[in-house]
Amino acid sequence: ILSEKARERLLAAMSSLKERAKTLVQLDQGAEFLYTDGVRDLDAGAAKILTPDARAVMARALPALEATDWSGPALEAAARAFAESNGLKLGDVAQPLRAAVTGKTTSPPLFEMLALLGREESLIRLRAYGS
Repeated sequence: ILSEKARERLLAAMSSLKERAKTLVQLDQGAEFLYTDGVRDLDAGAAKILTPDARAVMARALPALEATDWSGPALEAAARAFAESNGLKLGDVAQPLRAAVTGKTTSPPLFEMLALLGREESLIRLRAYGS
């Protein structure tokens, strides 16, 4: 049974989740990171992404994210600006963020999911892996 918060998150993310899932099992697996609060365990792919260098990039990007309005478009703009100003591609920033927030290498649109999780919950997850 889902908590009210998890249910609200799931309903808000449903259209994005359905785009990526062919079965109910895939939909459930794609939504796992929405069900509970706190730091996510990493699957093998996410652990591979979160190298020491990727963690350092994420840690340097956190202040830019923290300083922005916590909406999908604003978070994406902040991540893009950070990437450009540091000579990185958006994926160099977004993939570690995705791995830390979801524990996986794939998810519904990252910045939309960060907004859906909310500032506090997202930052708890990001800070846990940003070193």
